[in-house]
Amino acid sequence: MHEINLVAELRNGEMKARSLLNQGKIPAVVYGPELETVPVSLDKVEILRIMNRIAETTSVVISIDGKEYHTFLKGVQRDKVTDSVIHLDFYVPSSGHKMELRIPIRLKGTPIGVEKGGIVDHIINELPVSVLPKDIVEEIIVDVSSFDVGHVLRVGDLEIPEGIKPLLDDEDAIMLIALPRAAKEVEEEEVEEIEEGVEPEVINKGKKEEEEEE
Repeated sequence: MHEINLVAELRNGEMKARSLLNQGKIPAVVYGPELETVPVSLDKVEILRIMNRIAETTSVVISIDGKEYHTFLKGVQRDKVTDSVIHLDFYVPSSGHKMELRIPIRLKGTPIGVEKGGIVDHIINELPVSVLPKDIVEEIIVDVSSFDVGHVLRVGDLEIPEGIKPLLDDEDAIMLIALPRAAKEVEEEEVEEIEEGVEPEVINKGKKEEEEEE
């Protein structure tokens, strides 16, 4: 499993977040069921450098005064105006207790259906699961190269490593190869034409019966 290492400094709870941010630091907390919440600060430049590499499944080892905490990023607070990171939450799980998180689903290959003009509709990009920290994987890879138009990939079709329990129904769709938009529109138009062709007959029939009754 991919691991990121960070060095944090203990921070005084009385120091305001804005002051830390102005000093090039980002306030954060390290917490967990077997740990009292530890307020820390992290180097802003370092955080910005690695933020795009941190997912829910990424192990983040935070060193505080020489002690290491094996954590996972659980919360990111951003400035409403600038969208810059202003606070982070790092969770330290209990070794024998399961966590609930989302594992990215990566589609590998070009489906046959796409070569025929189909469109990939990736409905669920991240799979919510329950898993022990030791069994976490960074992503679930699915080879979709053999998928034709109309093929639906469901949760039950995924090859999920042992120890990981999906929190969705087996029948929930992960992705499908949809009909090309043009073909779909033609199909819908044909259905509309058929429906329009049926409706006048019903109306005419009613009118004819009314005339005969008169």
